[in-house]
Amino acid sequence: MSNSNKWKKYIGLAGILFLFPLVWLLFFGVGGKHNFKTCPYFEPGSLSPLEYSDYNLPPFVFKDQNGHAFALDSLQGKVWVAAFYSLNDPFVSNITQRLLDINFRYRNEPDIVIVSFSTDCAHDTPVITKPYIEQNVRYNQFPGKWIYLTGDQGAMQSYLRNGFGIVDLKNEPIFRLIGPDAKIRGLYGNTEYHLKDAKEDIALLKKEMDLKKYNEKKASEGVQ
Repeated sequence: MSNSNKWKKYIGLAGILFLFPLVWLLFFGVGGKHNFKTCPYFEPGSLSPLEYSDYNLPPFVFKDQNGHAFALDSLQGKVWVAAFYSLNDPFVSNITQRLLDINFRYRNEPDIVIVSFSTDCAHDTPVITKPYIEQNVRYNQFPGKWIYLTGDQGAMQSYLRNGFGIVDLKNEPIFRLIGPDAKIRGLYGNTEYHLKDAKEDIALLKKEMDLKKYNEKKASEGVQ
């Protein structure tokens, strides 16, 4: 075989090897069904993850750091981290650092929010909570990305117990990740390991939410 024919053979083989993965990608990537990893579901009082749950957080109305009424409906369509602590807790600086990390990473995402629920409403008045929030959201591109809720202590304790299934918060602060439909999608403790999980799960829920919007848009275009 001449050198010319050998080169033609090698070039043809290289072309086949290059085109095969391209064809595979086009066939399975465009025509195939995408199965994305996503977060499990949780219900109050249970640590066991579920593939799906019909449970949604019940409605609430508390006061935010500005003294204004803030309802669960205001979080519809948003992914949010719920944190449970008081600004007079000994571990407040630690939990604030964890939340700041999440807040800064998603500072340019209007639909990713942090909601702090006070565990000592008598102490956490707007005089204290407003400066705390203003200091921590200085680099956010959008307003309303970190809310600090307080109100009647009895009503707050009842909601945390019945809505989130949280009874004891004296030993260590904890987090919950809530999806755009008010479903509990993640449970975390106050450690760097859990913080990493929370940040990754937020990204998963954001992708899940964007995919849902995309599919709804495509379905709407198909009807027209």
